[in-house]
Amino acid sequence: MKLVQLLYFVTTIKYNSITKAAKKLYVSQPAISNAIKELEEEFDTTLLIRNNNIIVPTEAGLYLNSLATSLLNRAQRLENDMKSFVNKKEVLKIGIPPMLGAFLMPLIIDEFSKAHPKIEVDLVELGSYENRKKVLENEIDLALTVVDDLTKINSNLDYLVLGKISLLFLVNKKHPLAKKESISFEDLENTPLLLMKEDTLQSHVISQEFENRNINPNIKIRTNQLYTIKEIVTNNKYGAFFFDYLLKDDDNLITIPLNPPIKFDIILAWNKKINLDKLAREFVNFFKNIKFQID
Repeated sequence: MKLVQLLYFVTTIKYNSITKAAKKLYVSQPAISNAIKELEEEFDTTLLIRNNNIIVPTEAGLYLNSLATSLLNRAQRLENDMKSFVNKKEVLKIGIPPMLGAFLMPLIIDEFSKAHPKIEVDLVELGSYENRKKVLENEIDLALTVVDDLTKINSNLDYLVLGKISLLFLVNKKHPLAKKESISFEDLENTPLLLMKEDTLQSHVISQEFENRNINPNIKIRTNQLYTIKEIVTNNKYGAFFFDYLLKDDDNLITIPLNPPIKFDIILAWNKKINLDKLAREFVNFFKNIKFQID
């Protein structure tokens, strides 16, 4: 039994005519007659009879028509659902720290989207530690994040190093430290500071630098909102830690190199214990090929 045989059969019953069924389905009359004959042979029963030149179903024919109609409807729904699934937008879920995403994602999403017009990228803002945790828990596909020491990366993560980025000190141009060529942590002992929240790698590294020098930093505000950081630093005597890529068009703020410098490796990480789906693999390969400079 084949679906096409059932289609020929129910269409014949619908029109009470092999001729009309053939015309409706754009097939020959012998094709329909043969399909019905094959069904009758398979079930060893008569399904259709002629009554005054009109084809009518037998009791077995009516029963098969009911079953076949239901099956054909389900097959049509299956076909429609599969077409919708195949043609729907693909969603790629990427975890990314706020400060990294603000300058890095605009550089890459547009180019990647041109090659994959049906994708939808779901960016999930997470601190670096939470970012790597979520990718190991399979809650996100990829983690675009920063690390201060590649040897500390979880052994269950595979990753691609994209480059290095330096952390700088951010102040407005009227700040007392604005004219310094470099900033040490000792210089910041009494400076009101705005730090990112404690779940971020940046916050952990900076806090560790102060602790190593037995300095109790004057932390006033914690936030991961970049706009808030820039606005507060612009209008107050607060200092913050920032990537200079985020200040290309801002004349009111300046960044000063740290002494000693703090650099992070930017990595694209994924769970090595699972097989990446096609879209995630293509995103990884995209990064391998573009090799943009961010050092």
